[in-house]
Amino acid sequence: MKHLPKRKSGERRKRREWIMAAGLIAYLIGLLIRIPLGHMIGDKGVGFFAAGMEIFIISTVILSYGMSKSVTVLIKYRMKREMYGSAKKVFRVALLLALVSGAVISCGIFFFSSSIAQIVVLEDMSYLSIAAVAPAVFLATVMGVLKGYFQGIGTMMPTAHSKLLEKVIMLVSGLILGTVLYTYGLKVAALLKNEEYAAAYGALGASLGITIACVFGILHLLFIYAVYAANFKQQVGKVNYKHTEAGSEILSMLISTSLPYTICGLLYSMNYLVDQRLFNYALNIQGQGSLRVLHWGVYYGKYSAVIGTAAILCTLGAIGAVPKIGQFFDRQDYRAVQEEMGKSIHHLSIVAIPCAVLIAVLAEPIVGVLFTGEVKTAVKLIQVGTAVVVLFAFTYFLAGILQRIRKMQIVILGGLSAFLLHLIVIVLLLNNTSLGITAVVCGNIIFYLTTCVVCFFGVTRYMKYSQEWVRTFAVTLIAAGVTGLIGMLLNKAFLSFVGDAITLLICVFVCFIVYNVLLILLKGVREEELREMPGGKVIVSIAVRLHLM
Repeated sequence: MKHLPKRKSGERRKRREWIMAAGLIAYLIGLLIRIPLGHMIGDKGVGFFAAGMEIFIISTVILSYGMSKSVTVLIKYRMKREMYGSAKKVFRVALLLALVSGAVISCGIFFFSSSIAQIVVLEDMSYLSIAAVAPAVFLATVMGVLKGYFQGIGTMMPTAHSKLLEKVIMLVSGLILGTVLYTYGLKVAALLKNEEYAAAYGALGASLGITIACVFGILHLLFIYAVYAANFKQQVGKVNYKHTEAGSEILSMLISTSLPYTICGLLYSMNYLVDQRLFNYALNIQGQGSLRVLHWGVYYGKYSAVIGTAAILCTLGAIGAVPKIGQFFDRQDYRAVQEEMGKSIHHLSIVAIPCAVLIAVLAEPIVGVLFTGEVKTAVKLIQVGTAVVVLFAFTYFLAGILQRIRKMQIVILGGLSAFLLHLIVIVLLLNNTSLGITAVVCGNIIFYLTTCVVCFFGVTRYMKYSQEWVRTFAVTLIAAGVTGLIGMLLNKAFLSFVGDAITLLICVFVCFIVYNVLLILLKGVREEELREMPGGKVIVSIAVRLHLM
């Protein structure tokens, strides 16, 4: 391990901002892969792929996410006190635990993939996708310990680079293998007279892309570890300690420290798998089982891709404020906390709210440009669920602040209450209405609405923050509403004449200008706020020339 010198607070903050941004960008790539994947393996293929992807995500949350955080905390504590021997022991115990638990769970997923598909997902043909991600679970578990190790010794770049490398390779390899195996699946489908084999084999190829990405990811981390290991041996030889922590003591600390992070990660990541199970069961009971994988593929591959991508892009502009707010809070500078919180929440609102409105209004040309297959259902789902863009952005930002100020219990409480409430809503709607997959979207809205409300009250309580509502939300809603109305009229006027792509370009360009003009005229944004936003200096320059500012 390499003991790094202390960096300036500004440099550390920028590195934390980059780590948070890299995590979101990696998640964004994971969403974007679904768009071309739907073209290559179809909606049913994406529906089968969803099971494997979500089994992988939940398994790595249980085995890797909390453990990575725990390793970071325990190693960082010992490195600051030059307890290099103890830090090394923490790493070794964590690595051994990861190897054993990862191997057991991976083997279980591989050998029982058929049972998992039949019982957990209620989608028999998804067993190919589930089996394909089993090796990736083992590799991701080991990578979690390595990432925790790097962050613990004070270098975060390997973690960020590894995340991005994994997703890029997953994107490329998943699309290539998905296409190749889908073509092979067409032959199998013709032979067995079951067209779903083509989609299932396509999902198998996409899932193998996850495993290949993890192989490259762990090789990247092992190479960097080899560089740091030599320096660590020298430091261990220089420092001797009378007290050596027992392996059982370290194991207990690893598990107890990782547990809150694991619970939190599960509450915020197991929605897709649980919702798929509930949805499939409901459609089977209603005698519509033949539609379940198609509709889930539309939800997972079209709705989630569009809404998730927009939400992440809106969130990226504000996450850089999280470390800064945390520093102000640690210094008990509540005035600075309120100022920075106000600026960040206002920034999120003036970006996310019009984005959500325009996605709802322009859902038809957006879907027409991006997707093929079942597009009518996709348009309906996007229009219903566009509020998630706003709710996700605020939830991610507020939850990030609560974690930064060590109020994890509020984040867990929000996730638990949201998860239970959204389950109740989905079950009631699926069993008592004919909404079908739209019921899952409604449950998704309830989930993020609940987490957003809980996290907001947590932030206002612990950070002594008082929200300004009129300029931040009321003015923004008025400007976004008028802009949305104009966008809707333009969409109806041009769509049937010039097609999806041209209509989308015209509407976005006109609506962008109208929204910014309205926002300036209604005093919804100040000049200094605009200058800090991407492209804001250009907007200010034009506004000044037009005497709007």
